[in-house]
Amino acid sequence: MSIDITAKALSSLQAEGSVSKIPAEAYTLGYQRGWDQALALAIRIEQAINNDDNGLFSDRMPA
Repeated sequence: MSIDITAKALSSLQAEGSVSKIPAEAYTLGYQRGWDQALALAIRIEQAINNDDNGLFSDRMPA
């Protein structure tokens, strides 16, 4: 799985960068959105590892 971090960051900034917002506010909101998306991805990955039924990660998990 490949994640283009630059594209994700620009996408978050563009989503927040409306005309009514100053650039610093748009940057801050975009950064926060990117952080939230990264945290959500990490949680999904952790849940997938924890719910792994076929044992792919069983050798790495404590008993």
